[in-house]
Amino acid sequence: MRYKNNKNLENNKSIRFYFDNKEYFGFEGDTLASALLANDVHLVGRSFKYHRPRGIYTAGSEEPNGIVQLETKEYTEPNRRVTEVQIYEGLKAFSQNNWPTVKFDAGAINDLLSPFFPAGFYYKTFMWPPKFWKAYEFFIRHAAGLGKSPKKDDPHKYEHFHYHCDVLVVGAGVSGLVSAEIAASKNYKVLLVEQEDELGGEILSTKNENVKIDNLPINEWKNKIIDKLSKNPNVKIIKNTTCFAYLNYNLLLAVQEIDPEKGLNKKNDIKERIWKIRSKKLFLQQVQ
Repeated sequence: MRYKNNKNLENNKSIRFYFDNKEYFGFEGDTLASALLANDVHLVGRSFKYHRPRGIYTAGSEEPNGIVQLETKEYTEPNRRVTEVQIYEGLKAFSQNNWPTVKFDAGAINDLLSPFFPAGFYYKTFMWPPKFWKAYEFFIRHAAGLGKSPKKDDPHKYEHFHYHCDVLVVGAGVSGLVSAEIAASKNYKVLLVEQEDELGGEILSTKNENVKIDNLPINEWKNKIIDKLSKNPNVKIIKNTTCFAYLNYNLLLAVQEIDPEKGLNKKNDIKERIWKIRSKKLFLQQVQ
């Protein structure tokens, strides 16, 4: 998740987006999470069972609270994490699991009644008497789930891609960039995968200009090593890509969002690509 005070965003153009039908503005390259926080929007959803208020808690794919519905009609997509969504012009996002609004949610009555709802109470409550099951089912189905599934076919295209390499580096922070550089210097075929739309990891939110690596200011060092990797024919860099499975024999699966800054303008172009990666060696960058 990128931050409002990141120097990389200071001169970027303003992007209009909507959250629960209210207009906001963020920076080009911002995530929905950072843009909402910059606009002092902290309440983004409700907990599933008791409808307690929830705000943004993390900065990545582990985010448990900031889960929203994107867009409408055939373009709608439920249960997207605000920390993984890059804002684009006209983006529409909606909070989930509330009625009529996230601020005034009628379901919050469950929180007041929580002493009467012990864990697992529904397993016995909704089993008897059997003839009432039809009534139970109606309310259970309306209470289940968070977002809403699209009712029309998705007009976007999707594809899968097989890739073999000597070294796979997941995460392009300082350690990831160094790992990729070392492997490339040994003439290994390297694949560098980054979840964000810009390489650098924690460097992107570092304010202290006195921080140096190899006697170079940290941002200068980052730009130098990225330029070196980009020009190396043995190195392939893919951004906006999240590894979500690590299987036997170093088989990894990753999903890449293609040109997220274009939003719905790409229409029938490819929206996402599944990477099926076989790697001899693997480096996973640790997230602090």
